[in-house]
Amino acid sequence: MQGSKFEVFYFDLQEGVTQLEAIEAIGTLLNIHEDAAEEIVSNTHSTLSSGLDEVKAERYFEAFSNAGLRVEIRPCSVEQNGYLSARPPMDATDMTISAMSVLNENEGYVSLKFNGHAFEYFKIWIVNIFLTIVTLGIYSAWAKVRNKQYFYGNTVIDGSSFQYTAKPMAILIGRIIAVALFVLYSVVNHFNPLVGGILFLLLLLFLPWIILRSLKFNARNSMFRNIRFNFTGNVKDAISAFILWPMLMPLTLGLILPLVWYKQSAFFINNSAFGTQNFEFNAEVKDYYKIFGKALGLLILGFVILGAVGGLISPNLNMAEESIFILMPFSIIIYVVFFAYISASLGNLYFNSTTLQYHGFYSQMKTAKMGWLYFTHTVGIVLSLGLLIPWAQVRTAKYKIECLTLEMNGSLDEFINAETEHVNALGEQVGEVFDMDVSIL
Repeated sequence: MQGSKFEVFYFDLQEGVTQLEAIEAIGTLLNIHEDAAEEIVSNTHSTLSSGLDEVKAERYFEAFSNAGLRVEIRPCSVEQNGYLSARPPMDATDMTISAMSVLNENEGYVSLKFNGHAFEYFKIWIVNIFLTIVTLGIYSAWAKVRNKQYFYGNTVIDGSSFQYTAKPMAILIGRIIAVALFVLYSVVNHFNPLVGGILFLLLLLFLPWIILRSLKFNARNSMFRNIRFNFTGNVKDAISAFILWPMLMPLTLGLILPLVWYKQSAFFINNSAFGTQNFEFNAEVKDYYKIFGKALGLLILGFVILGAVGGLISPNLNMAEESIFILMPFSIIIYVVFFAYISASLGNLYFNSTTLQYHGFYSQMKTAKMGWLYFTHTVGIVLSLGLLIPWAQVRTAKYKIECLTLEMNGSLDEFINAETEHVNALGEQVGEVFDMDVSIL
């Protein structure tokens, strides 16, 4: 019937198709990370895509069938709650394993790649450390630019990498001013603690402004395909996100921590832009409380298990030191799992709730994988006396970046070309001001 809409419903795998084969086929078909493909394959009895016309539904049916999934075309249901129903639909015409790709010129999924290597970055890192020490910290500004340029340059979307264009001298000036203010505070506080306290409060009031200038500086010096990012936040909102809300945490015994996470993430995303297009943050406060609640539950469960293990071994040990030595590995595992869950869950929520015009992002980091990275990195860094820090940084960046997929509701090239025209029409001006790293996540 003309005007009717259809959905492609996924039951399970076809007979004779293994899960590994299906994951590989779906990953190749949609050009997505293995973890994301695994979630699609595991999420049986769900709608893969909806709101399709009859012709496109047939093409989707053929595509997923050739990938080893047992699917069916159905008339669209009123409620579309399938795995991909809220995302731009996928399209493919040639479904051979050698050419499985999203071919519709207006829609597609673009995976991010990270091409950096640990030893390659180690050479940059060790030179930066040496020159920073020799120059009494002056070279740190150049070191930061080199580090950022390496990670930006090795982060690739659809064959194009990011660029970091900051001038080291602008960073150095900002750091000299910051150090001068710190020295001034230390001297005044030493001779007159009362005046020092007042000066500290004054400097604290300037913190939102410093954060704001930092975000603007880093955004304006970040580029993709010759289009600059931008940050348009104001001091009032920065004060609210980074001072007023955090000040309430002691009064609420930390219970508003998820709200603070939400406020700071929303401040950063909603005020960020790529060219003339603003990003939008669609998460809700309750999403952060769900993560907070689960993390707290994991921590409590971990301490209960730790207490139980301690109760079992204590009667058999005469020395408290031996008991602590045995319980230490269990404590480390608890903290690794806790922070890995927080990092993966907040990271996924951060990107999955972000849109740029009609385009979205999909992040699928796993707690187990993050935990393994944290554990192996900690052991490696300790045993190597810090020399494996570059290895840890590259592995972490590679995992996080390659878990991220750009969901295009339209051609990436057309979007970039349109933004290039808009930016060229408006002109651009880059202000070189304070630079200070600010962590939102």
